[in-house]
Amino acid sequence: MAAPMLLSLSSFGQFTSLSEQVLVIAVAGVLIAVLISLKRRPSFDLDKIPGPWTRAYPVVGNILECLRPDFHRKLLDWSNQYGGIYRIKFLWQDALIVTDPAALAGIMGRGDGAMDKAALVYAPINRMCTPHGDANLLTSAADDTWKAIRKSVAVSFSMQNIRKKFPLVLGRINQLIARLEALGPAAAIDVDQAALRVTLDIIGLAGFNHDYDCVSQDVPAYDHLIRVLPRCFTEVMLRIANPLREVFPGQHKNGPKGAAAFKMFQAEMGVLLRELKQRGSCDLDDQDLATQLCRVLQEHPHIPESRVLSEIGILSVEGFETTGHTTSWTLFNIASEPGVQAKIAEELDSLGLLAKPGGPQLRELQWEDLKRLPYLTACAKEAMRMPPVVSVMAREPTQPSKVGPFTIPAGTIVGTPLFAIQNTIRNWQKPDEFSAERWLGVPVETYVHNSRDSATTDMAAAASGSKRGITFMPFSEG
Repeated sequence: MAAPMLLSLSSFGQFTSLSEQVLVIAVAGVLIAVLISLKRRPSFDLDKIPGPWTRAYPVVGNILECLRPDFHRKLLDWSNQYGGIYRIKFLWQDALIVTDPAALAGIMGRGDGAMDKAALVYAPINRMCTPHGDANLLTSAADDTWKAIRKSVAVSFSMQNIRKKFPLVLGRINQLIARLEALGPAAAIDVDQAALRVTLDIIGLAGFNHDYDCVSQDVPAYDHLIRVLPRCFTEVMLRIANPLREVFPGQHKNGPKGAAAFKMFQAEMGVLLRELKQRGSCDLDDQDLATQLCRVLQEHPHIPESRVLSEIGILSVEGFETTGHTTSWTLFNIASEPGVQAKIAEELDSLGLLAKPGGPQLRELQWEDLKRLPYLTACAKEAMRMPPVVSVMAREPTQPSKVGPFTIPAGTIVGTPLFAIQNTIRNWQKPDEFSAERWLGVPVETYVHNSRDSATTDMAAAASGSKRGITFMPFSEG
């Protein structure tokens, strides 16, 4: 023991300044505290849970196997290998990865087994939304503030309110189509970018009566929200993977660029907050997001403006890339899967919505048509299943909890990887094959689904099935 100790003391002398020595002592103290904590912490059933943790490296755990762009496929491989509940080491922390339908239903539900979001994992999202990292509906625990805000904005997502916005949605989509047609048949179209532009415009108009005017622009400015958001999302993912990135941005590649993108985004959301506050009294018939958040400020004075700013931020972006990329994936699969376009054309033709050479002028798509397109809807759901736009979410129990047959300690991170849940051979038959037909027996308005239950067109039966098990939740619980 003497030689290593002498080496450590002599090395300590290399840190000449008092501040450096204090920093080294602090880091060493934290590491010692972590090790002591891990030693004292009861493991319950952790050692009974299968998984790659048994061959994890010291200190770094299994993280090296996940530091790859397609880490979601690694989690899928492990799900197929170890089953619906397995354990990994994330650095020195234990984590569970859950794809088992019944266990997911308990974790994501509202009963005794439900778990709140893992605050540490979601912290970079909060930092993106406000300078001090205020929580929001996506990242907050289900406390009284969360419940009050959720209750207020829920009416904005009611089918009645969405229906009122349908003409606005259709108008901006028609504007995009006209712009693309004007480019001519030889033009190369970035379909994903087009879908993102129209999505952001609709979110701004329908939710906040604010026009970002993305569709009409050739090349938006560098500080336009359509260009700021991708930089923000990249920074969020990098900070989740490396918490030191926030502390030392200058020491990481594009760290200052990501931090600057956060500030640009917050400034843009601040504009929406000021416009919201200027509304004054709220019209009783107005159920827009901005109006409902205005009501939150008026009816719940204990909720600070910074929390509402965070809500504006998350409500503005959570439907942006998710909707845009889902649209792109749906169109990609429709175009690439043999026979799919012909079936959709037949469905559209039956409603008088298919353009044909020499045919009559098309009528405009109506709200009521949406429920008369079951095959097109099935294609969209299958596209959401195969490449879900949300990769993984995390929960954290505040007390010893059951996950399937296992009891785990409080503070254990529980990951729910959507790609693995929706593509594992344990939950789906032939999951790597695009098959819209698997959705034809499922109610159109089903957004959380249990594929292990018998197919049913009854909405109540489908909802009951999802409470017993979840194999499809492309946007968490909707």
